[in-house]
Amino acid sequence: MRLRRAARAPILMAAALLMCGVLLSPAANAATPTPHASPRPAIASKAEHPTYGPPQHRRLVSRTDQLASPAQVRRQLSASRVGGATAAPFLTRPYWHPHSVTSVFDHCNPDYSHDGRICEDDGTVATSANGVDPTFAAGYAITPGGTDYLYYDGHNGWDLALNYEPLIAAAPGTVNVAGADPYNSGFGLTVTIDHGNGFTTRYAHMSQIHVSPGQHVDRGQDIGVSGNTGASTGPHLHFGVYVTNTWAAIDPWGWSGNYPDPLPDDVGNLWFTGNPQDPVPWAPTGVIASGGDGSASVSWNPPNFDGGSGVSSYTVTASPGGSSVTVPGSSTSAVIGGLSNLAAYTFTVVANTPMGSSPPSAPSAAVALKPQPPGIVHPLNPARILDSRDGTGGFTTLGPWQRIDVQVAGRGGAPATGVAGAVLNVTVTKPAMPGFLTAYASGTPRPASSNLNFAAGETIANLVQTAVGSDGKVSLLNASGGTADVVVDVSGWISNSQSGGAGRYRPLAPARLVDTRADGRPVTAASVLNVQVAGRGGVPSAGVDAVTLNVTATDGSDSSYVTAYPAGTERPLASNLNFEAGQTRPNRVLVRLGAGGQVSLFNYSGATDLVVDVGGWFTDGSAAASGGLFTPTAPVRIVDTRYGTGSVGTLSANRLATFSGAGQPGVPAANAPTPPTSVVLNVTVTNPSDSGFVTLFPSGMQPPLASDLNFVAGETVPNLVVVRLGSDGKVAAFTSAGRADLIVDLVGWYS
Repeated sequence: MRLRRAARAPILMAAALLMCGVLLSPAANAATPTPHASPRPAIASKAEHPTYGPPQHRRLVSRTDQLASPAQVRRQLSASRVGGATAAPFLTRPYWHPHSVTSVFDHCNPDYSHDGRICEDDGTVATSANGVDPTFAAGYAITPGGTDYLYYDGHNGWDLALNYEPLIAAAPGTVNVAGADPYNSGFGLTVTIDHGNGFTTRYAHMSQIHVSPGQHVDRGQDIGVSGNTGASTGPHLHFGVYVTNTWAAIDPWGWSGNYPDPLPDDVGNLWFTGNPQDPVPWAPTGVIASGGDGSASVSWNPPNFDGGSGVSSYTVTASPGGSSVTVPGSSTSAVIGGLSNLAAYTFTVVANTPMGSSPPSAPSAAVALKPQPPGIVHPLNPARILDSRDGTGGFTTLGPWQRIDVQVAGRGGAPATGVAGAVLNVTVTKPAMPGFLTAYASGTPRPASSNLNFAAGETIANLVQTAVGSDGKVSLLNASGGTADVVVDVSGWISNSQSGGAGRYRPLAPARLVDTRADGRPVTAASVLNVQVAGRGGVPSAGVDAVTLNVTATDGSDSSYVTAYPAGTERPLASNLNFEAGQTRPNRVLVRLGAGGQVSLFNYSGATDLVVDVGGWFTDGSAAASGGLFTPTAPVRIVDTRYGTGSVGTLSANRLATFSGAGQPGVPAANAPTPPTSVVLNVTVTNPSDSGFVTLFPSGMQPPLASDLNFVAGETVPNLVVVRLGSDGKVAAFTSAGRADLIVDLVGWYS
């Protein structure tokens, strides 16, 4: 192993002049030819750093394993193939942290024979005609008569200065060799790993081996310790990469010279990012925070390198105080609670993997926390404020991952000022690819939550209750790789005012008001079903302005939509749920009561059955000014059974699952002076094994005759749920059939 010139990197460590040779066994093939008999310099210990000639006249300064210009080699990340192996980057460091390189891969005949020429990966050439290192006959000068020696002729791997240090798997795979190399004893104690993608890696001259033949290893898993066994002049690592089915040695750094690669078997640069990296992520970037009531919403960009195996979780930490929260690796935002109002905080984010964690991100800008003021909900007759199909609202079809900021204040009956939040019915239609849509206050970090998920070509709606930005706008993000149209109807707005008795919410245990299946009279095309609401299901007969209903369409004979509006008023240009023929589709509806305390439900096409459940009501101006105020929170995921978030497992048929609504970030505890009576949740069911429904209701009671989400096997369905809390501050969830995953995002609470 040899020190090499410092053409591309500063010195990180001094490196002894170490080298490895290979002894040919009778069974060896062309990949393991007879080695030369050149003299080897003796290395006695790590403390020795021998030099050969006056240092000031030698350019034998070690580079590290980091290329100075990784972009130079990224152009080689093509899908070229050799021997059935595809040249896609898959390697991380086979050791921890940067180390000095002392001998390079010789692209001119890397078979341990001597042709008097060494060709380095960047195109540098050293020849014996330019001069031979007097201490080592296989090291040649780069310039005529120079002492800028390059090492060494015929070398088929890379030597790195590791002095009895841990070695790790450069990629997942299966151990083939773990011991003395059976074909060539010159490699000493060796591990080879078949990565299943057409490539095998070799780790030679080891002092200890910690794996066995046939064992599967993960990226970054400990495989042993570097050493000085076999044909070696000092402790180091010989790292090699081979095309598995031909056993041709190739250079994992590829070729970036300005002339054709002399080695026809090379397939390009195989390192993630073009340079060796530790198998842990880089730091997340772009951390942004906004303050709330005793909490903050923090968002970030994923690291530019994920460690090779993907990020398993992120940890967000507040300063001062060190409060932290950990969220799944699929998240790019989180809400962190337990903070002090009126204090200023910065936040850092760390990406975690089973192999280790990234460095902390750069801190966010400091944000001051302040209590989120509660407000009153003002129901409106539905009005359309956005339709990207025809440009209503100033936007056309959304592109992939496009965000638009939709003006709410001053439109659809909402005032121009004083709008703190909005209740919107949001519909996605004609999406080109699967994805989801997220709604949130403009000017704030995008949350990790979603409001509705959609499949390609699907039309789907969901009620959204969200804060509005200081500019009176709501941001909508098309989180999809394709285009999509979005339609928004406003159903209400939220003020920060706490005066007056109108607009105060009174939650109920869910109760069924209508099921047209019971009398065999579906709602026909272009007809209206008037539903008596006042005086039924716990709703008073007087003093009611509006109600929250869960409306479900089922067994429709045609594709259609349903519009809910006050009875006795003109039907608006709006819709509440869209469905295909034969589909069962629910949606939450905030609707004012009309003549006689009734709500009208219009069905556009075909005949469909409708099921209506009531969940609560809003007071009119005749009520006393007490309770029922809405406080928005930064959207936060409180349950995700896919990852165990919220300590709730996958739902199963006829079994109850419970989770806390009180005490979540931004929500008081159940025993607080002003406890929450109900919470507003965006609930999504995914991965159901069978057709069925999910009902949410106050903990401590039996499942009511009501439903919140209906689904078929394999479907993903969202719905907004406003649910009363049990006396313990919890919500119960009941599943009718099969198994299903539940995702719950908290968006606010009522006092």
